[in-house]
Amino acid sequence: MKFNWLWLWFGLRNAMASSKLLASKPDDRRSPINDDDRLLYLMDEISRSARRSYDLSVVGLGLNRTQWRIIGLLLQEPELTQAAIGKRLELESATIGQAVMALCQRGLAERERAPSDKRAWRISLTSEIDAILPQLRQSADRLHGILWAGFTSEEKSEMKTLLGRISNNLAQLPVAAD
Repeated sequence: MKFNWLWLWFGLRNAMASSKLLASKPDDRRSPINDDDRLLYLMDEISRSARRSYDLSVVGLGLNRTQWRIIGLLLQEPELTQAAIGKRLELESATIGQAVMALCQRGLAERERAPSDKRAWRISLTSEIDAILPQLRQSADRLHGILWAGFTSEEKSEMKTLLGRISNNLAQLPVAAD
């Protein structure tokens, strides 16, 4: 399936248009929505649009969103437990279990009992992943090309710093029990 850049552009444009629309009508029920809210909505829409676009670009590899997110997480942190993957991706254990089994059946991942807790499954990527990594990287690079068009290295660095600060602020909040 060919990657649909136009779809990404419309998604981002619509997110920004919605944000402007909300800002332009202070006399209706949307007036309690402030600029801080709009910023969060915009960040969420950008994230969702990027994920949907990446979904389209890797569908030819036979990967669904959960599978490519597991691969991405394991590339960053090899040998996580299945429970840790579910927690990080905020997905139910059954969803993670099905995705891990599909990756294992394709030979892209393997699971074994964790040495520290024999009840837990430790998941790791196999060398078979090397066959699809170039296509995953190419898809990511195409998406980054669109996302970061017109941004300088300095602007991207500043955005990373600002988003890191937001992430650190959020880390101060209590989290719900699992």
